[in-house]
This record gives sequence, C-alpha cells and structure tokens, in this order.
Amino acid sequence: MNVARIKSGARLAAVWIPTLFLVFVFAPQAWNKLSDTGGWAIAFRHWGYPTWFRILIGFVETSAALLLLWPRSAIVGAALIIAVMLGGTGTHIVKDHGRHVTSEMLPITLATIVLVLRIRRARSRGQSS
Repeated sequence: MNVARIKSGARLAAVWIPTLFLVFVFAPQAWNKLSDTGGWAIAFRHWGYPTWFRILIGFVETSAALLLLWPRSAIVGAALIIAVMLGGTGTHIVKDHGRHVTSEMLPITLATIVLVLRIRRARSRGQSS
C-alpha cells in the first residue's frame, strides 16, 4: 500500500475522530441545557447562574457542534468548545471548590487537536494557492 495514502488517511482520521466525538457529546448535552427541569438547570441554579445564561451556553454548544461538521467553520466550533469548557473549569474551581474540574479536560484536549489540525490545513491550503 502507498505510504502517502496511509498518511493521508491517518491525517483524516486524526481530525474526524475527535470531531465526531465532540459532536456526539455536545449536541445532546446542549439540548439538555435547554430543559428547565433537567440536571443542567439544577446545576446552573446551584452555581448561581441565571436561566438565560444556561440557555446561552446550550445555544453556543449547539452552534459549536454544528460548526465542527463543516471543515471551513470547524476552527470556530473548536474555539467555542474550548471557551465554554474553560468557563466550565472556572465554574468548578470557584463554585465547587475544584470538584469535577477534570470533566472538561477531554473536550478541551480534543477541541484543541481539531483546532490545531484545521488551522494547519487552512494554512497549507492558503500557501499553495
């Protein structure tokens, strides 16, 4: 088998595996944030955040998941996930004394991988034009 073809397939998998994982995690979680009776509503009230903020976060997460699916907008989607997860990390540190602070690490890591790989691909396409 051709080495260049294997490398191309590996690069493709390296960007799409974390992308799809993030989409499959964030799409339903974002939807759950829109419910007034679910666990997220309880958590946001516990942290002292207003309802509009929970809904905004749900909207941002939904948007990020959708943006990840189109390669041209995946950079923005990944950056939104990183921003939301950094905010979640801050919430866990300040409001929950560090409890559950590690739950954001995997999404931050995967979104960073997608962000870096998409930026590299965009730059390489820009230089070849």
